Amino acid sequence: MRAIFILSILKVLILSGCATIEVAKEINKATNSIKTSIQNIASNKEEPEKEISVEENKEKENKKELEELKEEILLEKNVIIIEKKKEKTVVLKQNKITANSFVGKTLKEITQNLGKPKLLREDGKTITARFDTKSCRVFVYFNRSIKKSRVEHYELRNAFGELIEKQTDIKKCFEEIKLA
Repeated sequence: MRAIFILSILKVLILSGCATIEVAKEINKATNSIKTSIQNIASNKEEPEKEISVEENKEKENKKELEELKEEILLEKNVIIIEKKKEKTVVLKQNKITANSFVGKTLKEITQNLGKPKLLREDGKTITARFDTKSCRVFVYFNRSIKKSRVEHYELRNAFGELIEKQTDIKKCFEEIKLA
């Protein structure tokens, strides 16, 4: 902008001292040429700034998406923690009602009482045995790292895999297990 101002002042000074039209035309051409050059330079400087702002916008969007994901993960973790606490209380309730009938027994002792398990799975240091009855499933968990594995934990679940919570349903399941 300063260059245009200076050129226009020069133009006025030269025109006032020189009255020829041709000199004025040449000065006008030079002024227009400098003006377009300055505009081109200014527009070239603005484009990289726009690119930076686009990159900044992308970065801001990515940060926002990351924050939203973190919030979703935290919510999901809280749901899982609540579900685990609920399961733990239900299992404790089952153990009280059934008087820990399976804890401490070996797989051989349990199969003598309940028959062959419908599912026997080894996963790392854990052996899981599942015994099915008409209305429930009994999951029995053993620790493989011990020489003579004994039941350390068990759960009573319905046919859909949900923990049985009601005392009457727990007793009914346990009666079915004793009959098997």
